Amino acid sequence: SLQGQFTQCLAPNIRKFSYFPDYVDQNLDLFKGKRVLMYCTGGIRCERGSAYLRSKDVCKEVYQLKGGIHRYLERFPEGFYRGKLFVFDERYAISSNDDIISECRYCGCPWDRYQLCSTQFCCQLVLSCPTCRQDGCTACCPTCQAKGQAQNEESPAAPQFKEECECTDGRPRIPQDVLQQRCCDL
Repeated sequence: SLQGQFTQCLAPNIRKFSYFPDYVDQNLDLFKGKRVLMYCTGGIRCERGSAYLRSKDVCKEVYQLKGGIHRYLERFPEGFYRGKLFVFDERYAISSNDDIISECRYCGCPWDRYQLCSTQFCCQLVLSCPTCRQDGCTACCPTCQAKGQAQNEESPAAPQFKEECECTDGRPRIPQDVLQQRCCDL
């Protein structure tokens, strides 16, 4: 997460865990002969991620943080984790320290509170500080920002099933078989 991580760690620049296998495949040299400690919010994704990394047979050893960051922060609130811990509910983050390691996507000031993109039907999270939000910068990317401004100027458009933006271009949010089933149910 942009909001928090362990000090001196390699944090893959990916938005979703489902992109981790591609990240590994494209960066095998990074892992070659290394000892790797994987961590995630609660430890579940690390099970899958470490199994995938082991299957590539490039690491010297692969470990997991038992119980994930959440359990680590319960035991070591002043430990090596900086920033906030992303959680998968409406809180978006929990904190054990006052460090802010992320920034507003628009002005770059320190900011660590996610909010949903303001564009209708887009479900991406965006780090946008109060000043930028007040200035109307509330979208996850320039494409959504332009669509949001157009929506405000026009009458409401017919509902769309998928938002096309720079953040989601080329990555289906829902596997195609689930999407097809949903469309058939309508």
